[in-house]
Amino acid sequence: MKQLICTLLIIILFSCNSRTPIDVKQINSQETVTILPSLKNPLIKDSVSLSIPIELQININSSKVSYITWNYIVNGKSLYDDTFDYQVYIKQNKTHPINNLNANDLSQNKKINIILKERNHLISKKDAKELLKKYNINRSLDNLKFGDTIKLTTYDKFKKENKEVIRNIAKINDTISFKVTRGEKYFFFLDKKINW
Repeated sequence: MKQLICTLLIIILFSCNSRTPIDVKQINSQETVTILPSLKNPLIKDSVSLSIPIELQININSSKVSYITWNYIVNGKSLYDDTFDYQVYIKQNKTHPINNLNANDLSQNKKINIILKERNHLISKKDAKELLKKYNINRSLDNLKFGDTIKLTTYDKFKKENKEVIRNIAKINDTISFKVTRGEKYFFFLDKKINW
């Protein structure tokens, strides 16, 4: 009997210690897919940027998590978190992009949904015009400038109705890499592959 109790205690202790400080799950987003001008290289005249929102739910498993940051990796290369490559928002407050989740964010929530709005996928203006036609949007792509946005439809709907576009995007390996600070010296790294 003593041996059984000791074995159970060891299993319980091991399972508690092996739990990761965060879990990340991708959600089938209902955020809006948009068309933007090519921000990285405005000299490109025959393409526009297709901005696809990725929604991720971060579950906080430890009260000691004090800081979470991330890095978006496309085809093995890290993108910069700024206006040109991608921006991240807390779902409940999409007015200001964020670069991390700090102790204040984490102390209030055990689940935090973030929206990653990537702007790295270029499509030809011809393909973009087909999308505008499909969604009955009467807008010109000719003079798009910084700050202009054309809203198409929600991502969950876009994904079902534009399988070829999604298939082309999925050919590139996209990952979001999280760095979690727990305590003063403990760091935990978690990579999450984006499923288009």
